[in-house]
Amino acid sequence: MKDKLVGLVIPSADNSFFSSLITYVERELHERGCRCIVACSANDATQERECLQTLCSLPVQGIICVSGLSELPDHLVPAELPLVFVDRVPRSSRPIPWVANDDAQAMEQAVGFLIERGCKEILLLPGFTAETQNLPRVQGYRKALEAHKLHYREEYVLRRPGLKSSELEAGELILQAIKSGVKPEAVIASSDRSALGAVRALHSVGYFVPEDVRLICFDHSPYSLMSSPPLTALDRKTDKLAARACAILNELMQSGQTSRPENIINVELIQRDSTR
Repeated sequence: MKDKLVGLVIPSADNSFFSSLITYVERELHERGCRCIVACSANDATQERECLQTLCSLPVQGIICVSGLSELPDHLVPAELPLVFVDRVPRSSRPIPWVANDDAQAMEQAVGFLIERGCKEILLLPGFTAETQNLPRVQGYRKALEAHKLHYREEYVLRRPGLKSSELEAGELILQAIKSGVKPEAVIASSDRSALGAVRALHSVGYFVPEDVRLICFDHSPYSLMSSPPLTALDRKTDKLAARACAILNELMQSGQTSRPENIINVELIQRDSTR
């Protein structure tokens, strides 16, 4: 893998999870003597396809991709070019190795944690992807509610349109839900930034965290510690995601195959004051 060029496609560089992923992937590649080209798709399906096409036109020996596509077209990446998906796994006609968290299981853990603390009215901010996908977080949210004999309500799943920053859209969606008559007891946010937007919106209408509303977020970035109160977070182990993806890519570049085509990195719930 030494002295080779590797492409990395991410949806957004201003998201703490993706920026952290860049750091760890570049570190892993550097240790293997590789250079990294980062391409940002801006959470747009057309731009992601263009990013992949551009990387394929360059002398890259492999690609790591955080995809927002529902399906990878056969013609987009040559079958002979090593490709590893991270975090999200679009449908494909050929087997492509991947590394991801079990988002459904993580969501079941988060919902169960909140229900054990007496929360029943739980809002979900599941995040945004470039194309509509069957989001595991929504599946896990629904499964956990039903396992505790609580009704799943589609109006409690606050889906972002992806036109503004995550914190702005999260805040707007929280306020819209409250205006419609919802009285939230807890919120699960897709990222630390969307969680901060939720906290700000809740405070603006007299709800306080955790006295009135408990809050859990994905990602466990420094934002979760800087918040007031500090946020209970689902640590996705970005360093392990990056390390495993680079190890798989190395295998593919060396031998054209990998012994670990499907990889789950466990998520850890870090308890802080936002759920006390």
